[in-house]
Amino acid sequence: MRVAIPHHDGEVAPCFEYSANITIFSVRRSRVVGQMDFTLRSKEALDRVRLLRDQEVTTLICGGLQDAFEDLLLASGIRIISWVSGEVSEVLGLYLQHKLAEKAGGIR
Repeated sequence: MRVAIPHHDGEVAPCFEYSANITIFSVRRSRVVGQMDFTLRSKEALDRVRLLRDQEVTTLICGGLQDAFEDLLLASGIRIISWVSGEVSEVLGLYLQHKLAEKAGGIR
């Protein structure tokens, strides 16, 4: 499975569509086995969704996102965990322990 987290200065970015960086973590048996960092140059919804689809992302963890982005991601089969804040490493750790739902405001 692959999990994407947009970030800024080590923290989960407050808004997916305006974040400049995203890390995609490869997860196997609740452990990170790889990661790739991407600079997001385009703010176009289709470009960002295409990147996540092309990288076979199954879950996006973010601070928030606009309805248009949410609709495109859900239609692409990508699960969204939103209204999350904190350090990327802490958030990812909670996700791997199946405890992120307690911190998240929305799971779709």
